[in-house]
Amino acid sequence: MAERTLPGGMLYVGTGLAAASGDGIEPALIDPRLPVDWGSPDWAGRELGYWPSYSEISPGCRAAYLRWLEAGRRHHDVSVGYAFLFLYGLERRVLVDLARDAQARAVEAPLIRDEVERLLGLFGSDGSFRGYATEFCAVLEARAVAASAGPAPEADRGRPSPRLRIGLGEFARSGRPLPADWALAWVMSHPGYAPRTSAKRCPEEFARLFAVRYEDRHLGGFRLNATGSQPAFSYRPASAGFRGAAQDVTPGIPDVFDQALPLRRLASLADECAESLDAFSRLMGRSPRARGSLPAAALLPEELLDLGAGDVGAFVEWARSRLGRFPMSAVPAADLLGWSGAERPGKKELIALAGILGRAGIGLEPDPRFGGPVPGDGSVVFFHVDDVSEAAPSHAYRAATLLLHLGAAVSLADGDVAVEEKQLLLGHLEEALHLTSDERARLRAHLRWLLTTEVKLTGLSRRIGDVDHAQREHLADFLSAVAAADGRIDPTEVRTLRRIARLLGLAPDAMDNRLRAAAATAPPASAPVVVRPGKPEPGHAIPAKAEVAAPPEAATPAIKLDESLLAARIAEAAEVSALLGSVFGDAPAPAPPPPAVAPVAGLDGPHSRLIRALKGRTQMTRAAWEDLAAVHRVMPDGAVDRLNEAAYEETGEPVIEGDDPLEINPHALEAML
Repeated sequence: MAERTLPGGMLYVGTGLAAASGDGIEPALIDPRLPVDWGSPDWAGRELGYWPSYSEISPGCRAAYLRWLEAGRRHHDVSVGYAFLFLYGLERRVLVDLARDAQARAVEAPLIRDEVERLLGLFGSDGSFRGYATEFCAVLEARAVAASAGPAPEADRGRPSPRLRIGLGEFARSGRPLPADWALAWVMSHPGYAPRTSAKRCPEEFARLFAVRYEDRHLGGFRLNATGSQPAFSYRPASAGFRGAAQDVTPGIPDVFDQALPLRRLASLADECAESLDAFSRLMGRSPRARGSLPAAALLPEELLDLGAGDVGAFVEWARSRLGRFPMSAVPAADLLGWSGAERPGKKELIALAGILGRAGIGLEPDPRFGGPVPGDGSVVFFHVDDVSEAAPSHAYRAATLLLHLGAAVSLADGDVAVEEKQLLLGHLEEALHLTSDERARLRAHLRWLLTTEVKLTGLSRRIGDVDHAQREHLADFLSAVAAADGRIDPTEVRTLRRIARLLGLAPDAMDNRLRAAAATAPPASAPVVVRPGKPEPGHAIPAKAEVAAPPEAATPAIKLDESLLAARIAEAAEVSALLGSVFGDAPAPAPPPPAVAPVAGLDGPHSRLIRALKGRTQMTRAAWEDLAAVHRVMPDGAVDRLNEAAYEETGEPVIEGDDPLEINPHALEAML
């Protein structure tokens, strides 16, 4: 032995060292007095035995072992028993010697861990060695945490690693704030917490969202109380010198793994983050390849949506360039829908694009979330918004859009709408209906869209259906006043008003009487009121106007409205606010807050209440469904999609099918409830 050099150290050499159990000689001890057969090394380890001990193996085995050590423990084409024999000494050092010497432990434990991991690279194909060495690495990692926390270990539900338990105790002992990754590993590893589907299906997004919200909620630092006994771990060493399991205790470190109060707080935060990712998770469940697309990005919580990167950033930059500094801007609908990536973009694709635009402070009209259609051609309107809420529109706003639609149809009938006419109509609607600032901006954009597209009266029958006869009379009076407010009534306006009369269920001839009454109460017009188109008669010359030159033929006379007349018409129409509110159900006072309800199939409060309201139903008309959705303050079409996504997640089939009537799937409903 005197002529041999064994590089790398980490060896016990000498005589008389007792085993860890106190019974016999330490198996890893290299006794230089024992014989070595250098001429016949047993590389295959045929005479090693199951639990080798240097003092008991044959001289040929000692020769092979010492030569393997002499070569720097670099060769793997030897018996794995020699790697075990070396590992015995490392176990002895960590679990016995270093347990009593904190200073040496801080220096040696990382070196020993690196050596064990290196040996795993050489002998990891042997299942037995891999199992023992991996468990030993976990112990070494835990030891390292006691000195310096570092990154959190990977969460393993129900099987917390020693490193996690000791690391949490070290944070508590030192009074340092608990980092977000350690907090997440803690709650996700605890057997008392059951992660939701979205947390398991979208771990990367879930971890990022948890970290962001964790920092927001714990700005002063989340600290643990240093209470509890010392964490003890049972480790079964490979070495027979321990005679069974060994208890590994880290002195001075409290065991805080089961502290109830911080766990409740972390579990609540984890559930909240998972719920925020439910819609994104359902899309990933159906279409995993959609990750990174605009529809997928639109479903991400606000904290995870990067408006300046990737496809989202390019889309937002394009939209901002089209809007510029103008209050609103008309954009070709085809240009917007081209960003969806769909061959035939529909409502879902437009909702996704509108959601991203809203996050960037850009509103869209028509917006399907607010009852607007999907434009097949023509234009859409971008405008600036402050509130990105996707809640259902108020009764007042929905009523205003109906009247605006009808008013625009009347105003456009003669092919011209003056700026004053638009501003006055909008101003009275905004004032009478007490709209919010964002609703006013949206209403202006809605009118801009109406005036840049072909206003149709189709599709309004259902919206008018809830208005009683007296209220329809008032609507007819108001629209007649709009037609006469510019001092002239064009024949095309008459035809449009007659069509509206039929929509309202009124006699078209009765509209003529309203127009005469409106014209009679109108102020003197700057031009004659046209009752019927004039025709020149032979023999009578038309004299030229005195002192005033005739305007060029192409010029358009300014259209001026009598503001006081229009205000009076609105007031006498039974307070338009109450009148139009009745179109969608009167709401004179704010509704009381909805009662708390247990979540159903991962749905939020409004949708959970909505699906509970379906109990016992098998069919609903479209109108009844929209009324029910309005009661629960959710969008009717969006609610169908949301409930069906949750149903697919729970049962593999939809809960609502059809259009009008809607069919309720009792089996899916029962399973969800």
